Amino acid sequence: MLFQIVIGSILTHTSLVIAACLWWCLSWLLSKVNHRATRIHRGGQSLLVIVLAISTAMGMMTIGIWMWAVVYHFLAVFPDLESATYYTLIAYTTLGLGESELPKALRILGGMTAANGFLMFGMMTAMLTDVLNNIRRKALKHRDR
Repeated sequence: MLFQIVIGSILTHTSLVIAACLWWCLSWLLSKVNHRATRIHRGGQSLLVIVLAISTAMGMMTIGIWMWAVVYHFLAVFPDLESATYYTLIAYTTLGLGESELPKALRILGGMTAANGFLMFGMMTAMLTDVLNNIRRKALKHRDR
């Protein structure tokens, strides 16, 4: 049990730190885009910002899912990487179809995978909300000029 908690905690912490770093990179990149906004049409700039935010969110999810899948594969829980990835995707999204199950000795790790996914979805929601609020605020500020 302690092994599962340690591995799960390390993976969760690592994936959330990577996600936070990607969010920071997105913020830095968006500050550069906004700095050069005088040459870009406002609609085009908003679309670019939204595409960058969505791409970053997808990157956050993909990295987290692959990390868990590789660990499951390394622990020989599943016969191949595809099965490990499929299970991770199902657990990470908290869908829980029940098609794949972990052995009883590793079920805590499965719960931690789901908790990591839940936290990641929360972080993505916060990031996308922040980006869209900034777009709206800048649009209103530009309109009121």
